[in-house]
Amino acid sequence: MLYEWIDERFRLPEVNVPSLGKPDPETAAGMVRTRWGLAEAPAPNMVHLLEAHGVRVFSLDPDHAEVDAFAVWRDGVPFVFLNTLKSAERGRFDAAHELGHLVMHGSEHACSGPEAERQANDFASAFLMPRASVLGHMPSGAHVDQILRGKRIWNVSAMALTYRMHDLGLLSDWQYRSTCAELSRLGYRSGEPQGMSQRETSQVLTKVFTALRSKRVRPGAVAADLGLTSEEMNRLMFGLTLTTFEGKGQQATAAATRSLSVVP
Repeated sequence: MLYEWIDERFRLPEVNVPSLGKPDPETAAGMVRTRWGLAEAPAPNMVHLLEAHGVRVFSLDPDHAEVDAFAVWRDGVPFVFLNTLKSAERGRFDAAHELGHLVMHGSEHACSGPEAERQANDFASAFLMPRASVLGHMPSGAHVDQILRGKRIWNVSAMALTYRMHDLGLLSDWQYRSTCAELSRLGYRSGEPQGMSQRETSQVLTKVFTALRSKRVRPGAVAADLGLTSEEMNRLMFGLTLTTFEGKGQQATAAATRSLSVVP
């Protein structure tokens, strides 16, 4: 309902999410990176990136804390819902994981269960940490301190980078187990100490409600129009509707900036 309300009043970015059938996750991630012009560079803000390519991204109600994230195609439009109670690094991985589902497990290529989750995890790992980039930056047999420095290159969790390095043969089975044990002892299994300072949130929703405010349309009026309370709507929007938008957040992705405009 909220998306349809916005879509009637704004031109949102066009959908540019390929449906690749069922190639292996590493290949699928590379194909999407190529299509989106990322090459081997670290992925930028994942929420902005998804929005720039037509994915409608919302936050999950905190009452559903047991759900990490989920994605769905609806009438040819991809939606992703993210849990905002996880670490910022986990949020990036969840966004890439759901992109994997949209690309590999869309309505035309349905796949569910543990195998689909494994494939989406592998897609996210490859999408966020491209093979050539990791091999070029991380040494074989890296120590924990090197992994903690290296994770900042791709803005991923220490555990995710450790898994990726093991997958690429940079850590032996013994080194992988030892590193995971040490990271767990340091608190990196349950959280991300000294992680990203700011969670990635929606720039499309920010721009929409900034434009509405300039026309003296308040978030509460939008909620009332939809038959929602302001709190109910706020829970879908990363908490953005209750804040002042000017000067907040990270730099906008150029593609989304160009694509979002008010419908005359």
